[in-house]
Amino acid sequence: MRSDCRQSVLISIIIPVYNVQDYIARCLDSCINQTFSDIEILIVDDCGSDDSVQIAREYAARDSRIQIISNPRNLGTFNARLEGVKHASGAYVMFVDADDYLVSDACERVYAKVDACATPNISESSAPLACKSHNADTKSLPDIVFFGMRFEPRTFKRVSPPVITKTLRDSEVLCEVFAHRATPPWHVCAKLYKASHIKRVREVIVARMGEDSHLTMSEDVLKSFYLCAMARNSVGIRDKLYVYCESSSSITRKIDTQTRDRKIADKQRVISELRGLDDAPEIASNACFKQAQTKAIDILQSTIELEYRYDTRALGGGGIYKCLSPYLYACIRSLRFHHKWQTYVRIFAYLATLGRVKI
Repeated sequence: MRSDCRQSVLISIIIPVYNVQDYIARCLDSCINQTFSDIEILIVDDCGSDDSVQIAREYAARDSRIQIISNPRNLGTFNARLEGVKHASGAYVMFVDADDYLVSDACERVYAKVDACATPNISESSAPLACKSHNADTKSLPDIVFFGMRFEPRTFKRVSPPVITKTLRDSEVLCEVFAHRATPPWHVCAKLYKASHIKRVREVIVARMGEDSHLTMSEDVLKSFYLCAMARNSVGIRDKLYVYCESSSSITRKIDTQTRDRKIADKQRVISELRGLDDAPEIASNACFKQAQTKAIDILQSTIELEYRYDTRALGGGGIYKCLSPYLYACIRSLRFHHKWQTYVRIFAYLATLGRVKI
């Protein structure tokens, strides 16, 4: 789909790349073969050690919509996404992880939702959709468009995050994402962001944290908090257009002690940043700020406790906890901060199998 009145790119797809050579071709194929062609694809090279970027260069040689941005050194997913935003020229921005992919008409269907919200300034009712939104009063266009995500392969361990489809305004966005959900849909993928909104958010983040903040784990929580707190409005569609793929090489799947400690350090950094937002007027002025801040910190504290569940040593629990395995001890401690149904499933599965199943 290409608009005759197109003056600029409509969607910038930002893909951070770090050691994903086994998956990046699938991701890029899903992007370049979108039924909606008014896109640019920004590869942010985060200085990995495999052939991921070489594969991306081969794609870029065949498709002029692909650009490669190189970080000076490895800076993590948080920075890579911000770097992509800085270079994006689209009216809207979308994030895709290099080991995931989009369904073939994802961009067309999600941008159609933007057009449905447009108030055209042109009289031609027969004008193409993309032309109408290009000429619309941009204040009528949503800052965020939520859409669905599915997991591949399907597993009982993961449930598709809830999709927020109702129209929200001002503080309702932060409340709905961070305060009103048992499992907040705070991932930055499976959303479309108005470029002016996300660039404004980027300026606030950089002013507070600098240009080279290194975060990999739970960086979605922090970035989404900013994006939701500063959003003026949002809409959504239930369609599952983003495919999240399980990868054994992902840091989220590793349980060794060194990786665990890195994940915990990142989560503690995110908690510290969230607490520090009390003195950020752009964020703290949101009517739902304190409620959302407390909920986000509690959930992160809970996940930190869960990071210890694969330890082989006792965690030093006293009283009735002395007889618990590290797995049960970590699960029970996590419930002090946040009651999540998956944690109860973990405990039940462990007890029912006499400790053979740990999830």
